[in-house]
Amino acid sequence: MNKRNYQKELDKELARIQEAGAVPTLLLHSCCAPCSSYVLEYLAEYFRITLLYYNPNIYPESEYRCRVREQQRLIQELPTRHPV
Repeated sequence: MNKRNYQKELDKELARIQEAGAVPTLLLHSCCAPCSSYVLEYLAEYFRITLLYYNPNIYPESEYRCRVREQQRLIQELPTRHPV
């Protein structure tokens, strides 16, 4: 069985991006602010990110709205190299 190391593959891709001097765009799914915090912080060093917030399992609607606001707050307060 061929085991792939996805972190090594990502590291190679990020090195290629940096060598090219490019800042590509990335569409990233988020189910909530806590889950996306590290990923946003890490990938915003290399990409301009568009975040797709989607989690239809949150109920009631008031809780969904609360989590949307928290995601927005995280994006506003997170220091990133490139825009999110």
